[in-house]
Amino acid sequence: MTVREFLRTVWDGKWYVLAAVVIVVFAALVYLNRQVTTYQATATVTLATSDSGSGESDTTVSVNSDPTIVTSPEVSQAAAKKLGVSDPSQIDATVSASSDGTTTTIQAESGDPATATAVANAFASAYVGYLPKVVDEQVATIDQRLDVLSAQLDDANSTLKSHPNDPIAGPTKTAITKQISAYTGQKVSYASLDPAGQVTGPAGGAMPLGLGTPTVLALSLLAGLAAGVGLALARRAVDFRLRDSAQAGEVAHAPVLAELDGVRRALRQAEHHGRLPVATRFATPYTESIRELRTAVQVGIGHPESMVVVVTASDPSVPKAFVAANLAASWALSGRSTIAVSADLRRPELDDILPAPGEAEEKSAGLRSTQVAGLQLFALPDQGLDPADYLATSQVRDLIESLRDDADVVVIDAPPVLAAADAAILGNYADGVVLVTNVGRTDEAVLAAAAQRLRVNNVPLTGLAVAGVTSSRRMTYAATYGTLNEADHDAETPEAPAARHQGPGDVANTVATLVPSEGETEVENTTDAETPPERVTVRQPVNPSEAVESGSRKLPDGRVGDATRDGDAGPPGIHPSAPRARPAVTSIRTVAPTTMRAPNRIRPAWSPVQSPVPGGPDPAGASSPGEE
Repeated sequence: MTVREFLRTVWDGKWYVLAAVVIVVFAALVYLNRQVTTYQATATVTLATSDSGSGESDTTVSVNSDPTIVTSPEVSQAAAKKLGVSDPSQIDATVSASSDGTTTTIQAESGDPATATAVANAFASAYVGYLPKVVDEQVATIDQRLDVLSAQLDDANSTLKSHPNDPIAGPTKTAITKQISAYTGQKVSYASLDPAGQVTGPAGGAMPLGLGTPTVLALSLLAGLAAGVGLALARRAVDFRLRDSAQAGEVAHAPVLAELDGVRRALRQAEHHGRLPVATRFATPYTESIRELRTAVQVGIGHPESMVVVVTASDPSVPKAFVAANLAASWALSGRSTIAVSADLRRPELDDILPAPGEAEEKSAGLRSTQVAGLQLFALPDQGLDPADYLATSQVRDLIESLRDDADVVVIDAPPVLAAADAAILGNYADGVVLVTNVGRTDEAVLAAAAQRLRVNNVPLTGLAVAGVTSSRRMTYAATYGTLNEADHDAETPEAPAARHQGPGDVANTVATLVPSEGETEVENTTDAETPPERVTVRQPVNPSEAVESGSRKLPDGRVGDATRDGDAGPPGIHPSAPRARPAVTSIRTVAPTTMRAPNRIRPAWSPVQSPVPGGPDPAGASSPGEE
């Protein structure tokens, strides 16, 4: 697993990580709240030492440093009296001691820091007061040894008196004499140990034992993160949903035609603004991915003059109808006459996504226009049969073929592949099928089964459109490079602020007037609310009469053009390459305000390539894509 895959796995399981952190930190807070804090106070006693200075070698003597003396009954009783209690068992503390030979450390632990401090100091003081008795016991031990050595020395002297040359008595006497001298020096040194010890480090306060609250919280946070990451990795191990588009292509054994970035975000924005994303000039990663899908489908099918494309899905979680509507609109806006067929009889959605131009027009079966130029919608009628049985009839097959003859592109919205046999039936009428799947939602087995079902039914699977992907900054920049900003996007929409408050029956007219300047003529164009806004370019010479005299001619439609166009040599005496008067260009864009719309209806913005609404006024020079 690469670092990128690891971070993606953790991000996908972020809720597991967050839950683990919250649970562990909460448990730590409960532990801290219920924990009884124990405080420890420490007192230090330094023991006295002295050099004996007798014999051939010096000997250092010190008070007996046995730490058990600190907790002996005598010291405990004395400490209890200092604490004002009669019985050592009433002392609410635990006392322990340790020694390194010259220093004795006394520790007292209690739930109250003041009690721990007082007990440590009391035992230290009682211990120091008991040390002279310890020294006396050490001196008494030396006296006992001296008595034994003196008796042995007397025996040696008696032997030498009767046997002066005794080989054993002589050396024995010498050794005993040295030992007596050494013990005598130690006895004198012990006598000089006054005081035998003193408290050099009294307990000044008690410290809590264990980890502090900040440390416990920090450790709990780290433990929660570790547990959460572990849960995320375990989730990935048992999660068989698609992770990226490359995996989707491998599972389906089909090419990935496009990665649809931000499908659900685009769907929410379309429902909010009431227009299809591809019908605006504002480019987003989603609109560019739709155009990429359109190009890939054309290449995959082979650029026929007319083609039928079925858009289906691997599972119901994919908004396939929204993808089909944008794909059809993209083809229509590219200049090809397009018909979108609402063939999902089980859950029809295309009627709401592609409403009719007139708000009052009711939904009905058959062919009708939409608010996108060059795009028509055909809703299959409800025949009272099972949708799969109806779609398998020759009537539907002939209907699709007739629609193929009437349009350049036919886009069919079909139900999910595994939901019913509808998609496989419709796929046999088409030149290609686009299978829309969703990364992070679709199971691998579901996608594999959907692709296999299409192949088993001999359906031409063109490729996959993968939704649920997230574009990088580079992809977002590439999608919006050279496009309008948000302000321009809002300016291109057909809504006027004043028209938003008008009633459904009101009609707003907008007059666009240009003030003539030198070389221009005043042009006034008034459009009705039902007439789509368009960009009209009028080429006018500085002086028409002069332009005609200097080498121009009138075209059949009344405009003035160059006489040298289409191979004309121009007037006599004027070389074809001689400079001519350049006509001024006047750009006029009329905007038709809209009436109040019903909520949650997707209303595409008008495009510069749109044709007039059927039955509406026909602006001069406007033509539908089918008439080109």
